[in-house]
Amino acid sequence: MKAIIEISKNLFIIATLSIILVSCGDDLLNTDTTEYATLEQINEKMQGAGDNIDGIVALLNATMSGAYNAMITYQGRHDSFGEMSTGLSGDLMTEDVVMNYRTHFIYDYDIDNNAATYARPTNTWNYLYLVVSACNEIIEKVQSDVESPKLQGILGEALALRAYAFHTLIQRYQQTYKGNETAPGIPLNLTENDDRPKVRNRGTVEAVYDKILTDYEKAVELLSNAPARANKALIDKNVASGLFARALMVVGDWTRAAEYARQARQGYTLMDASEIVADGFNNINNKEWIWGADITSETTTMFASFFSHVCSYDVGYAESTFAPKLIDARLYGQMSATDVRKAWFKAPDLPVDGTSPITEVNAPSYCNFKFKKVDGWLADYIYMRASEMYLIEAEALAQQNRGSEAATILNELMDKRDPAWAANHATATVEDVFLNKRIELWAEGHIFYDYLRLKKGVERDYPGSNHMVKQNQPAGSWKFIYQIPQAEMDNNDELTEQDQNKLS
Repeated sequence: MKAIIEISKNLFIIATLSIILVSCGDDLLNTDTTEYATLEQINEKMQGAGDNIDGIVALLNATMSGAYNAMITYQGRHDSFGEMSTGLSGDLMTEDVVMNYRTHFIYDYDIDNNAATYARPTNTWNYLYLVVSACNEIIEKVQSDVESPKLQGILGEALALRAYAFHTLIQRYQQTYKGNETAPGIPLNLTENDDRPKVRNRGTVEAVYDKILTDYEKAVELLSNAPARANKALIDKNVASGLFARALMVVGDWTRAAEYARQARQGYTLMDASEIVADGFNNINNKEWIWGADITSETTTMFASFFSHVCSYDVGYAESTFAPKLIDARLYGQMSATDVRKAWFKAPDLPVDGTSPITEVNAPSYCNFKFKKVDGWLADYIYMRASEMYLIEAEALAQQNRGSEAATILNELMDKRDPAWAANHATATVEDVFLNKRIELWAEGHIFYDYLRLKKGVERDYPGSNHMVKQNQPAGSWKFIYQIPQAEMDNNDELTEQDQNKLS
C-alpha cells in the first residue's frame, strides 16, 4: 500500500526545497533552497557520532527546518501557501470575514470547497501530512527517554509540530470532538518509537485526540529542559503549551486548558491601545507574538502570500480597489465606540471615493486596515499571540461557571482594547469571550475552529448584511468539513467508500 501519507523522502525534498516558478513571471515566486538532512544521513551520523551530540543536533535541526518550511511553501496555486492559507480558508467560511469580489478563496467563502476532488481538501491534506512526515524522521531516531537537553528539545519540537498537524487535520476532516468521539478520525502516520502502532485507516476521533494530547504533554515536558530557542520561528515550551491549550479546549478539559494557556503567555506582554492600532501584524519581533514565521527574501512567496490576500494598502489580491477583505457588518456593530480595534476597519459612515489614490478613501465600507504589507513582500506570519492565550484562559474559566475569575483575565486584555468595557464587566460569559476572540483574532486563522468547537452556525443572510454571499449554514453542517482527498481514497487500500465524509 502506498497512500498520500506515506510521502517519500524524495518527494519531501522536492516539495520543500524546489525553486518554484509560476505563470505570473519567472521571478514572482522564487524560493531559495534550504539544507535538508535525509533519514539515511541521520542514521549514518547517529551510528558514528559517539558523543558528538552537536553533530547529530545539526542534522536533526536541518530536518526540522524542512517541517517549518512546509508551513510557508507555495503549493502551485496562489491561494495555497501552507499554514496561513489553511487558516484563512477557514475564517472565510465563517460570518466574520467578507469578500466583495469573486477571486482566489471564493469557493471557501462560498462554503462550497469541500469535495474530495477539489484542490483545497487535497492541498491541505498534503501540506499537513508533509509536516508529519518530516517530524517523523526525527521522532523515529530520538528515543523519548533521551537525556541530552539538546536532543530533548528537538524531539519536543517534532512531537509538538506533528501533534499540531494531526490536530488541524482532525478538525478539517471530521466534526468536532464532543458528540463525535467514536466517529471516524484520520490516519495516524506514526513511528516505531511511538507509544502505539500507526493507524492506516481512520480509527476514531477519540483515539486521534488521545494521541494528540499525549504528544503535547510529552513535548511540554521535553521542552522544559531544552536550551532556549534561537528565534520565535521555532517551537519552545510556551508554544507547545499554547498548542496543548487549544486542543484541551476542544475536548473540554477546562482546568488544564486554563493552566496551559497561562503557562504559554508567561514572559509576553500585551500591546497597549496605541500599539494595537499602529501595529501591522507583520513583524515576528512584536512583544505579543509567541510563535510565527520570519519571512525573508529567500522564503517570500510574494503575490501567492497571506498579505497579498489580506492587506488593503498595496498591490496584491486584497488591494482596496480590487478584492479587499472586509469585516462582517454585524460583528463590527458589536464593537463599542470606545473599542480601539474599530480603527482596524473603515467605518460605514465614512465616504468612499473609488477615484482617490489614497487607500483609506477609496476603500469600501468595513474594509480592513489591520494587516499592513512590508516592502519586498517581507511581512512575517503570525501563528500564536499572547492575547489568544488570555482569551483561552478566560473562556476555560467561564466554562466552569467561574465568571468573576474569567472577567479578571479577560479584562487584562480588554483594559488595553476597550477600558470602558473592562470597567463595566465584573463577570464574563463564554459568549463574551467568543465575541472578543472573533474581534481580536480577526482573519488570523483561528476562529473557524471555535465555530466548530462551540457548534456555532453561520448566518450571513440578516437585515443589513454586507456579505456578497448571503447564505446560512447550521452548526454541524458537512459543508464545513472536507472530504478525504480522492487520491488518498484511491491509494490507501484500508479506506473504503464507507469511510468517506458526507459532501453536504
